[in-house]
Amino acid sequence: MRATEHGNGRIRFSRLLALVLFCTLCLPGISASVDEKPFASFIEKHANGWIDWDQGLIYGIGRGYLGKNRNNRPLSQGVAGVLASGSIVKLASGIHLDDASTLESLGSGAVTIKLEAFLKDKEFQSEFVDDGTDPYYEVIKVARMRGVSGLTAKLLKHFDTVPTWRDFPIRPLKPRAELDDKDQPWLVLDARHLADNDRIEPAMFPKIVGENGETVYELSRVEEAALVNRGMMRYVVSDQTPAELRADHRLIDRLLARAENVFGVREARAQTVEKSLAVPLFRAKSGDADSGKRKKRGRYIVADVQGVQGLAKTNLVISARDAMDLKAEDSASKILRKCRVLVIVSSPIGGIEGSLPARLAANTGIR
Repeated sequence: MRATEHGNGRIRFSRLLALVLFCTLCLPGISASVDEKPFASFIEKHANGWIDWDQGLIYGIGRGYLGKNRNNRPLSQGVAGVLASGSIVKLASGIHLDDASTLESLGSGAVTIKLEAFLKDKEFQSEFVDDGTDPYYEVIKVARMRGVSGLTAKLLKHFDTVPTWRDFPIRPLKPRAELDDKDQPWLVLDARHLADNDRIEPAMFPKIVGENGETVYELSRVEEAALVNRGMMRYVVSDQTPAELRADHRLIDRLLARAENVFGVREARAQTVEKSLAVPLFRAKSGDADSGKRKKRGRYIVADVQGVQGLAKTNLVISARDAMDLKAEDSASKILRKCRVLVIVSSPIGGIEGSLPARLAANTGIR
């Protein structure tokens, strides 16, 4: 009897060991699948910083060398902070407002003089780097483009007092800062198939134009609160194919979950959202056997960008059919009026992992 029990125990142990080994071998693959990030912020890189066009953030880099600051560490760190703030101002001055203007060119550079007052930055990272030859402090600061204290809101207020800008968003009779359109549909524009010479340039106030020349989305047709909090467009990159995006609604759900994080605060954790059976509005079917089991259907529109338009290639061209459908949807849900627009652009060279230098990506959590 004891021999039998002992034999059974060995068999159970062997099976348990086999299960543990199986899990050890299989779980890394499963984790990679779960943790895979199908979308990442579109990062506009510069020598002195970068702009995150998904989250609406401007990062400036400054370096204070000990050898140039009497080998004084606090002084070097302070200098680095001042230079980082200056980098943000320089990056902001080159941002496209629309197809024709940057902040630097607007009013013959008059706006850039006030940029320092418009931009409220804060320290994002401070690091002492001892390379053995010329040690320095590197400070990275960040400023918001969105939110009531962000660059967009400050610019709109400034434009009220100067004749250099004429287009303004729709302002309600009673001003408000919050948004009131949660769980409404979003427009997802796929522009990754465009030729290299037709790559989209991000802008603060871009347009969407039908192939027949009709403008369906522009600054004068959006609400001020939506513009200030969301921006007119969020730009992301993805290595997922168009077929994969359309075949798996969960990918678009994850993209929209990013978009619902309105202010894009890096230190704020992404909140989980209820998964919904999302279908393209252009091809939505009435009635669904599963609808009784869900509180709300997630909805989105997927449209292909046909090309770019304008001097700075900031305006997106879509088909006449998509333009017509968008106008109808906007009348129903204010999808454009509320700035619920995302555009997927091509990944930088090297894919999503190459969107930032490795050291910065590791330190910031942005890739």
